[in-house]
Amino acid sequence: MKNETKNCQNCKKDFVIEQDDFSFYEKMKVPTPLNCPTCRQQQRMLFRNFKTLYKRPSSKTGKMIISMYNPDVPFPVWDIAEWWADDWSAEDYALDLDLSLPFVKQLEELSNKIPRFSIMNTKCENSEYSNMAFASKNCYLIFGCVEDENCDYGHVVWYSRDSVDNLYLNKSELCYECIDCLSCNKLFYSQECESCADSIGLYDCRDCINCIGCVGLRHKSFCIFNQQVTKEAYQEFLEKYPIKDEASRIYILNKREVLRKKMPARSVFGSHNNNVSGDHIYNAHNIHESFDVKGGENSKYAYTADKPIESYDLTFAVKDDYCYQVLTCLNSNNLISSHLTHDSSYVYYSQFCFNLQNCFGCLGLRNKEYCILNKKYAKEEYEKLVSQIIENMKQNGDWGNFFPISMSPFAYNESISNEYMPLSKDEALQQNFKWRDNIPYTTGQENCTYDELPKNPIEYEEKTLLGKILKCEVCDKNYRFIGREIVFYKRMNLSLPSKCFNCRHQERMNMRNPRVLTETKCASCGNLTETTYPKEKHNQYKIYCEDCYKQEIN
Repeated sequence: MKNETKNCQNCKKDFVIEQDDFSFYEKMKVPTPLNCPTCRQQQRMLFRNFKTLYKRPSSKTGKMIISMYNPDVPFPVWDIAEWWADDWSAEDYALDLDLSLPFVKQLEELSNKIPRFSIMNTKCENSEYSNMAFASKNCYLIFGCVEDENCDYGHVVWYSRDSVDNLYLNKSELCYECIDCLSCNKLFYSQECESCADSIGLYDCRDCINCIGCVGLRHKSFCIFNQQVTKEAYQEFLEKYPIKDEASRIYILNKREVLRKKMPARSVFGSHNNNVSGDHIYNAHNIHESFDVKGGENSKYAYTADKPIESYDLTFAVKDDYCYQVLTCLNSNNLISSHLTHDSSYVYYSQFCFNLQNCFGCLGLRNKEYCILNKKYAKEEYEKLVSQIIENMKQNGDWGNFFPISMSPFAYNESISNEYMPLSKDEALQQNFKWRDNIPYTTGQENCTYDELPKNPIEYEEKTLLGKILKCEVCDKNYRFIGREIVFYKRMNLSLPSKCFNCRHQERMNMRNPRVLTETKCASCGNLTETTYPKEKHNQYKIYCEDCYKQEIN
């Protein structure tokens, strides 16, 4: 079958269905999509809220809880322990299927009845302010937190310890203000680095130690702005430009940026791959149009995924096989249009479900099979009804699509869509997304100015600083410190932040290239190559294709 160009029903841009895509859709028994991959991703992410947290009463007991759901949502919200308790069953909320009505409408009715847990926080200890967290201890405002300990303020921080203010950090320790770094130790203000230690302001470095402001170095030590120096000269530089001083940081990062524009720039990042396209893909085979993927094969349109197999349109998914249109699904196979469904098989249009087999349109179920709208059926009746549901959904144009945006409990600016595809309020409303004006924050409660804080880390006193309420220098919103971060700044000889967590996070997000591939000419060989550098930056950096980059930087 030949490639087919379609026009997205949402954004009106053209996109291509390729030959291999037809095979996948036929195998999954779903129609080819009507919307482009970007709009499909945007719709899925609308159902995930990372870092907008509320204090609200539990709908079950009335006790105050931390929740990703605002108090106005139509469904009950329970504390995590209440939701996992054995004194209730989601089957008690089951609906009788009515084949004369659109299935999605019935699903929406069920979704507004079923209790939901306040945050996704599983097997964690002392991490109640972290959302989408798993098996972590002593973590605060880490979102997308997997097996971390003593980490604060971050987004997608996995298998790391004692680190603060990071974005896409993996298997690292004692890191600060790092972006897309792996297996690093005591690394500050760095990006796209692997196996680096005791360094400041690195970009695209591997296996470097005691380096400052370097770009594209491999297996080096005691280098400053890519120049080899003695150990004594290195120490003299640190004394002259201490990292605790803002002027020193600005000087180092500005010099690094000048160096970046002179050095070969890698078109996309990744390693140990075979036949892949996208950015930040590692140890993968035949993965295409994907971003932030570790392992996997024969998949497409995966975003922040671990080991996807034969799957399309996954977002924040781990070890899923033969899946389509899934969000935050784990250890599952043969899922279609499902969200927060773990350890399950042959499950469609379901959310917040665990260990299910052969279920359709269910919410909050655990350890069940052959259920529709949470009601149990005999196997033969289930299979007959599912065929009828799918046929009806095909006629309505719903089959194969993710949940409609009307079912999302989040406004656009509460959801993670706004992290990766930011919109203004007017833009969001024009696209029929909801917008929430009263996102929790405080202003005008500051009791000191940033200039009044100690500037020498030796003088940081936890008892004194814990009582300080500051005003962010960017957004004017209030913020304060926690004890563990004060200890970290003092230990690492770092300055206290002058911006709130949200503004610091946004600065890191702005430093990443967008999840969009564009074509450019390799600055070395002249051949066309794909890159995530936006078009306006193609002439600012010397972008190399992967082959030329490896010849130049090794």
